[in-house]
Amino acid sequence: MTDNAMPQAIKDEFIKRDINPDFLIYYVFGDMDQKGEYCDSWVAFDSGAIYILTGFEKVKRTKGARKLVTAFDALGFAKIALKDIDSLKVERYISTARLIYEKDAKQYEIIYISIGYANFFEGFARVVNAHIKGEDYDLSAIESQKKLLCPKCGTRYPEPERKVCPKCLNKISITVRLWQYFRKYKRQIAVILVCILLSSLFNILSPYVGTKLFYDEVLASGGRYFGMVAGVILLFAAVKLLGLGLGILYGRVVAYISPKIIYDVRVDIFTSMQKLSMGFYSSKQTGSLMNRVHHDADSIYWFVVDGVPYVIVNALTLIGIMVMMLLLDWKLTLTYVVSIPLLSLTFSILWRYYGRYHHNRWVRNSRLTSLLSDAINGRRVIKAFSKEKDVQRRFDGYSHDLYDAELRLVNMDAYANVFLSACIIIAQVIVICLGVLMVYNGRLPIGSLIAFTVYMGMVVGPIEFFTYVSNWWSRCVDAAQRVFEIIDSEPEIVESENAVAMPEMKGEIRVENASFEYEPGRPVVKNISMSVQPGQMLGIVGKTGAGKSTIVNLMARLYYIKSGAISIDGVNIKDIRIADLRKNIGIVSQEIYLFMGTIADNIRYARPTATMEEVIAAAKAASAHDFIIKLSDGYDTWVGASGQDLSGGEKQRISIARAIIQNPKILILDEATASMDTETERNIQQSLSRLQKGRTTIAIAHRLSTLRDADVLAVIDDGKVVEFGTFEELIMKKGEYYKLYKLQMEALKFIGIGE
Repeated sequence: MTDNAMPQAIKDEFIKRDINPDFLIYYVFGDMDQKGEYCDSWVAFDSGAIYILTGFEKVKRTKGARKLVTAFDALGFAKIALKDIDSLKVERYISTARLIYEKDAKQYEIIYISIGYANFFEGFARVVNAHIKGEDYDLSAIESQKKLLCPKCGTRYPEPERKVCPKCLNKISITVRLWQYFRKYKRQIAVILVCILLSSLFNILSPYVGTKLFYDEVLASGGRYFGMVAGVILLFAAVKLLGLGLGILYGRVVAYISPKIIYDVRVDIFTSMQKLSMGFYSSKQTGSLMNRVHHDADSIYWFVVDGVPYVIVNALTLIGIMVMMLLLDWKLTLTYVVSIPLLSLTFSILWRYYGRYHHNRWVRNSRLTSLLSDAINGRRVIKAFSKEKDVQRRFDGYSHDLYDAELRLVNMDAYANVFLSACIIIAQVIVICLGVLMVYNGRLPIGSLIAFTVYMGMVVGPIEFFTYVSNWWSRCVDAAQRVFEIIDSEPEIVESENAVAMPEMKGEIRVENASFEYEPGRPVVKNISMSVQPGQMLGIVGKTGAGKSTIVNLMARLYYIKSGAISIDGVNIKDIRIADLRKNIGIVSQEIYLFMGTIADNIRYARPTATMEEVIAAAKAASAHDFIIKLSDGYDTWVGASGQDLSGGEKQRISIARAIIQNPKILILDEATASMDTETERNIQQSLSRLQKGRTTIAIAHRLSTLRDADVLAVIDDGKVVEFGTFEELIMKKGEYYKLYKLQMEALKFIGIGE
């Protein structure tokens, strides 16, 4: 086998079936079986066959060392001989994919997987196909999937994009870190703690004053305070009023610091997210990130402000009640506390399940939120393809999964509370019966029994709290781990310590042997070299998916280049101050996004200090002024997220105006006129021609006619530069560019457009 990363439990399952794990060449794991049902699956192959193992992974502790290990409950096993396979491939769908094999031009299913595992299974298919053909194959891609296995217990991470194992999570250290995170509010939290402690103290004293003292010392003949009814009533009222006053003070302090804490948590999360590179967002769903900013911040806040103080208070209250019960009668107290070990055992059992159930619910809630976000943002596409029922079916499925997760959690709470309540009630009945017998025999005053009964009732509150707080703590720690993942994440794009200040650039760009890959083992840009002089226009052409947009994103340093170098004015972009780089590079992307706000605000987004006259001038240069003034509120017209209520061409023109007002030295046009009609495109091309004077321009376009004025052209194919030169040179060469140009000209003549 290629490595020892496969958990021992999975190896044991193969050994049971007379398969030597050491002879396995390659393996992958997924989350579905052959019928599309969710489970844990392992697919591996050796020189003779492909093996499919399905079941459920779980974690158990070994004896003695208490080491966490993976166990596997197998549900199914299948074997497909390699001689019966011509080739393997992965078919992708909306949210799932399937691994299939072909034999004699017929296709057969092997297994289904969620879409997040598709890349790994594609790597598996490539290795198997190469092995069948007798070709060399690369096994390095297995390293990326090895990272999805917890190195401590060997089980896979619940979320592929989060390298966090909830079973091995050190909840104590995370809780300590949470407290350090809120240290600047220690005075306010101390006030809250003091208020709750004093309030609890008065609550503990109230039963003693209202029962023991009242019945045995005031009403009983021979008592120390016999007949002082008014005094005891006033004392009882004072205790209650002081407790009420402290409760009011507590409420005011909490109301004061609550908005501040939740504000700080959310700002820290959002600030950390803004520092992260584009690669981070490409692996996360919008709904998942929204959950972290909103719901996870709330979970942390409520536990720290409303949970931690009460943990201390309830612990001290429980101790105080036990002391008072011992003072009243130690025999009854010992009888009552016999139930505590049983309760402690119950807590330890509950603790193992609460964290898992809460995490399970969060994962399903995050998936539902992501689907909802996609359904809202992609509503036009959904309606255009009549996919409402499909989306509804997926929503129903995800909602049902969330319902199941929440139901399991609620049932867990209900069963735990019933069991604990039953234990408490049984203990109380036994103690009361014993206490009545003692009163009957004259060994215990009636007031002491009444007070003891009240204290037994008061014990229930702290015990129920601790039953819930374990649940609460698990939810908070799970949320904190997700938040700290954001806060601790290091951006790929970081400014060097001795960054070069380049407030003004000339615009010379040189790319030397640059390579880049989004996923390990699947390069998108392969050893590319090209250059453009200041003030020149570089046109980049090629088929869809060839890597054109990736190249310009690397030039703008939106992604971290894996090898090679890109320099501007002779300085490596890694050594240039990021603020200067962003200031001097303007991008008009094919992925248009307009923010919530007015049209004027969207245009001046790159330069908020721009005057209205400059906004209008930029709009005119982008051929946007004429349609803007026809809108109901002109430049003050409010547009929604993604520029709703505007056509694609209108949004694109506003995007171009936004780049124009930035006045960059380097202008990147990524299909800048793709959403426009021919007349508008010509107008904007004239405006862009004026804008390009004195600037270096990198333009990507599918319509090759728009790049005839480019000083140099680069033809990209499969992540490589296959041709580089002027328009005339490439036409004379009659290579790849000539073929593309000829095809487009023939297509235009066919529809009667021509040049």
